[in-house]
Amino acid sequence: MKALLCTLLVTVILTTSSFAESIRITSGEWEPFLSNYTYQYGLDSHIITEAFKLEGITVEWGFFPWQRAYQNAKSGKDWDASCCWWPDKEIAQEFLVSEVITKTSFVFFHLKSFNFQWDSLQDLEGLKIGGTLTYDYGKEFMDALAIKALDVDFALKDEFNFKKLLAGRIQVFPNDPAVGNAQIINSLSADEAELITHSTKKFGGNTLHLILNKNNPRNQYFLDKFTAGMKKLKDSGRYKQMLKDMDEGKYSKKSSAEQQ
Repeated sequence: MKALLCTLLVTVILTTSSFAESIRITSGEWEPFLSNYTYQYGLDSHIITEAFKLEGITVEWGFFPWQRAYQNAKSGKDWDASCCWWPDKEIAQEFLVSEVITKTSFVFFHLKSFNFQWDSLQDLEGLKIGGTLTYDYGKEFMDALAIKALDVDFALKDEFNFKKLLAGRIQVFPNDPAVGNAQIINSLSADEAELITHSTKKFGGNTLHLILNKNNPRNQYFLDKFTAGMKKLKDSGRYKQMLKDMDEGKYSKKSSAEQQ
């Protein structure tokens, strides 16, 4: 009798596990919003994980270089979705797009020794501006770039632009303030970091979204579940608390190491 009960218990556990729902999501490094090395994989990853959890769905994260993260989700072979992306026409054609996860914007980083103030993009004419390849800095900035009204020197990574600032090769560099500050802490010495600041004026505001492969018929179900989970997360007040936690540094590598 005891052996039979044990067998039935094992069968129930295995059956329950086999029906557990999960979604596989690719991502890349963009601390504090997304990172393989921070608390709960960053703010946006945490939000997504908790929203799905409220609907009984677990998330498996995979971190890759950004273009590979995108292509893995686009192929849909091993991964269902990717986080997080600014919306554009290509993404709308290739993917199901979630509601807004978080919002982002840009400021100009510069050396403290450089007296920099600006009101319009015309104030940037004549300056050497740093940029990162494949980034979209908002319609006004990209339109000015297209007509060559701005002198932008592009690099492969944000971190390279901070080195170029220090070397005097560029004078200003646009980046999200939270992301830029995290990159400064992670890639520069304390003495170097002390030399850099950023303007208070923001521009190029955009939104970050979870994108799901359109060719997988299951993904509309996942999107609906995510939407329901996000509502629960916001109604509970936890979403607002997570945003506050990011402002207080909870999703930085340094804070994550202290929590371990």
